[in-house]
Amino acid sequence: MDRRSFLWNSGGGLGGIALAHLLAQDGLLADEPGKKGVHHPAKAKRVIQLFMSGAASQCDMFDYKPELIKRHGEKFDPGAGVQLFQSTAGACLKSPFEWKQHGKCGKHMSSIVPHLADCVDEIAFIHSMVAKSNVHGPATFMQNTGFVLPGFPSMGAWVTHGLGGLSENLPAFVVLPDSRGFAPNGPANWSSGFLPANVQGTMIRPGSDNPN
Repeated sequence: MDRRSFLWNSGGGLGGIALAHLLAQDGLLADEPGKKGVHHPAKAKRVIQLFMSGAASQCDMFDYKPELIKRHGEKFDPGAGVQLFQSTAGACLKSPFEWKQHGKCGKHMSSIVPHLADCVDEIAFIHSMVAKSNVHGPATFMQNTGFVLPGFPSMGAWVTHGLGGLSENLPAFVVLPDSRGFAPNGPANWSSGFLPANVQGTMIRPGSDNPN
């Protein structure tokens, strides 16, 4: 290899990669022949997740359990082992609140969330989600990453990885922790895991102008 070829392959090649990256950011790259885009255009501009560790149980707000009401007071027996945190399973306990159907969809809602009940037709409730553990630490990882073990990207990291950001000078994934303390696992809940570090959550402490 002569000197001219060596300089082009080592320097010009890296420059070409940088140029391709800059053009792609501005949407100026030509599409590959025969390449098809996504099956529908992206509509989401932002995602806000309220992760309320220690909040009221869904069984007392919007997850109506008629079978639980039926079995109230009976010994809890799911038919398999249950992972518990320093306790033993007792009797089944129904929600102490009144339930009514609301909206055109007929969604059952508890009496403690009357304002939420007024807009049930505009909310998507997903009742098929289950966790492999109800111990605080693993269950919190499950909620934020989909796995009970650490080391996996959080939902915010995945969303940022998929949607990107409007500016390279501002974080796309921002976390506002409770001033009273972190949820179990702390900052590991918004880790980027095996994804690039630039999709890691940026924590902004309440009352502070400086992100950490």
